[in-house]
Amino acid sequence: MKNTRKYMIFSIGDSIISPLAMTSNGNFEAVMRGESRLQYYEHAFGLPEPCFISLLEDERIDRAFETIYDYSVKDYTKVEKAAILAAHQAIAEANIAADRDDVIFILSTTKGNVDLLESNPYEPERPYLWRSAQLIAEFFGNPNTPIVVSNACISGCAAQIAAANQLRYGGYKYAVVIGAETLSKFVISGFQSFKALSKERCKPFDGSRCGLNLGEAAAAIVYTIDDDHTHIPDNALILRAGAINNDANHISGPSRTGEGLLRAINKVWAGFDKTRPAFDTSRLAFINAHGTATLYNDDMESVSISRANLQHVPVNSLKGYFGHTLGAAGVLETIMAHQAIKNHTIIGTKGTDNPAPASPINVATETTTTDGNAFMKLISGFGGSNAAILMEINRNGETHNSVETVHAPSLQQTKITEKPIISVISQCDITDDSVVLNGQTILTRTGQTDTWLADIYRHIGMAYPKFFKMDNLCKAGTLAAELLLRNLDFDRESVKPDWAVVLMNSASSLDDDRHYQTTIQDADNYYPSPAVFVYTLANIITGEIAIRHKIGGESSFYVLPTFSPEQMEKMVSQCFAANPELTHIICGWADYDEGKCDVKMQLLEKNVGTLCSASQKNEIIKN
Repeated sequence: MKNTRKYMIFSIGDSIISPLAMTSNGNFEAVMRGESRLQYYEHAFGLPEPCFISLLEDERIDRAFETIYDYSVKDYTKVEKAAILAAHQAIAEANIAADRDDVIFILSTTKGNVDLLESNPYEPERPYLWRSAQLIAEFFGNPNTPIVVSNACISGCAAQIAAANQLRYGGYKYAVVIGAETLSKFVISGFQSFKALSKERCKPFDGSRCGLNLGEAAAAIVYTIDDDHTHIPDNALILRAGAINNDANHISGPSRTGEGLLRAINKVWAGFDKTRPAFDTSRLAFINAHGTATLYNDDMESVSISRANLQHVPVNSLKGYFGHTLGAAGVLETIMAHQAIKNHTIIGTKGTDNPAPASPINVATETTTTDGNAFMKLISGFGGSNAAILMEINRNGETHNSVETVHAPSLQQTKITEKPIISVISQCDITDDSVVLNGQTILTRTGQTDTWLADIYRHIGMAYPKFFKMDNLCKAGTLAAELLLRNLDFDRESVKPDWAVVLMNSASSLDDDRHYQTTIQDADNYYPSPAVFVYTLANIITGEIAIRHKIGGESSFYVLPTFSPEQMEKMVSQCFAANPELTHIICGWADYDEGKCDVKMQLLEKNVGTLCSASQKNEIIKN
């Protein structure tokens, strides 16, 4: 049933730790002076190829960290220290007690401590993303299990959308969203293997652009929820809406027609409350694009913006100031856009002199003024992932289009009279020993063959040659999804924006990370492979499933210490509630670590009748 309480989700504190400055205001002032710390490095991290990157100074981070921590700075890694510093400043500005049980920490990162695969002086669990998040939350005395969003380059925006869902449906009062990323031989060599890096300053949307620059940073935003709009501070950033959509096109290349990003843009116009009038685009001050300066990304964004009839809105990119900060990008760039709009400013796109996007858009090459009170942040990444968030500023005490909160549907609802009804249509478990589909064992492993996943593939008669190019995690998840959908009658030819994929695990992509590390470990046998590197992102599994089955709705990946049916139920319920158009979600736990396979996946349907009868309903797995 509905709760008619009106609410707003808004920021009450933020911080940016970057090579430019150690505060949000400091970074904005540096950008206004046209500064950048992107530099040419001949042999960064001992790499044989040069690169143009932006690095945080270790000594500067350590000095700042020593002011908030009484023990050895060696207790934490560089990325953890930067994340804690950003969170500490944001929490102080928000003036909240972070050790409360109504505060949830959400970490956005793609690779975290992946450099420890080369040499690890810490405990064995330290390269795991959940462990970094755990240490960060524990630093502030927070009692809750933090959530890691690892959704490739869209992670920072996806983390803010996850925060909104936790505040709307999870019972939390505050969400501390942290984006953090540092560079390493692992990360830079991988992008070099793709020939994606420019050896000069990047030029977003420019006709002569030739690749991206990478950068290090940490950024944090504290969000809260309130039904009393008089409590929203002047100039607070209101999170009006967010959307995630997969383009179901390719795991490392965006749709040339911008389908996934266009769907995300169109979804945010209605806001969190789909019954209200569409957003008035005349209030948009600007669009902060991903703008990586790679050929295909910039072209795809321009096509999406143009197809959304927003070609007149100023578009900028911040990559020329900070580089592409990966998991930190969505958080950092949201804060910078907030700084700009509250100062009536549109930041010019540094490095861009001659815009030449595929479709005509209004690229802001110079810094100008604006009276607009809203902006849209766009971001895209590997695995076909795309996200858009719509923000507005509470200028002079004004707020716009407040929305209703709606209780998340429960996966335990089984009465046909209750709406919506969430049913488990099929479920599949894959372990090292067996394959179980809907409670029936369909294959048992015999012997210790190294071809177990291939054996399953052949046993079920799957015909998908791409399977053999995948890493073990994607193979296991793809097999489970194939079995979940095998005997169902649904449209297999067209993209389904009303379907989603929501998965989680503990090891992220560490199984493939270790494989890739072997290709760069030895300087005398250095052969970084793009075919291996592309699978060093956990969310590629959601992309593979989306491509195989043409799923164009949300695709999200989370990292947690252990499998929790209760947490899975909450996350999936929130996904259904936040996306009323969704009818089906492929969800569950998909882990592959040190030779151990652990997959528990389900196909869920909202409103029984499309794929099954009421008698086929099952309850969520509890073990």
